[in-house]
Amino acid sequence: MLPTTRLKNLYAGPLPPMALTDYEAMSKFLNQAAQRCKVSGRNFDLFLDWIIHALSMSLTSDSASRIFLPKTKTGPFVLDDLIPISGLPPAGEKRVKLSECGLIAPVWNNGSLEAALESLYDSGFAGLDVEQPFGGAYFPELRLAIIDSPADVDIPNVLRVWSRGSVVLPVYLLKDLEPLLNTDGETWYIQHEGLEREEIVLEPRMAALYNCGLRRYGGRS
Repeated sequence: MLPTTRLKNLYAGPLPPMALTDYEAMSKFLNQAAQRCKVSGRNFDLFLDWIIHALSMSLTSDSASRIFLPKTKTGPFVLDDLIPISGLPPAGEKRVKLSECGLIAPVWNNGSLEAALESLYDSGFAGLDVEQPFGGAYFPELRLAIIDSPADVDIPNVLRVWSRGSVVLPVYLLKDLEPLLNTDGETWYIQHEGLEREEIVLEPRMAALYNCGLRRYGGRS
């Protein structure tokens, strides 16, 4: 937890980090938008599409820039810390073009990232269809890919920054997840095989993105 004075400095900066995203503030924006749509007759999907795109871009950007954080304060990325679905069944696998999606594959090791950048440079910035499947998830409705494999996340991340190549990931459909996974912005609620469990939301942007995706593409109104 950051000290209060440090948080104040972050909020007062010229460009506060999106990691400070507040779930309630997002909900207020959507509630106001819904009221505007009732008055104007416009399609509420306009607002959902915008916030889904904005949150996806923010998470993708932070994924690449994570390399600049102190290594003593960060560690390897785990999918369930972002969205707890590792025990839930995927709908299959898919080869995903990195030029057509957002990518969360947080880089952490300076040397590995530098080697990946050099490899792409030496190839003439050629695309690479990575053959081995990665651990993680792809949400087709959100056009969002997540990689949590501890090996070689640097190569997909570098490819995504330059809109090159593709990777193979497990596919999760929002309509399949909706009965199994819910969140109120503070807690994830998971129901699977007759068991229920709760996990703390560590990244409010992901909770907001998931709920907006359910409202846009699932059965929620």
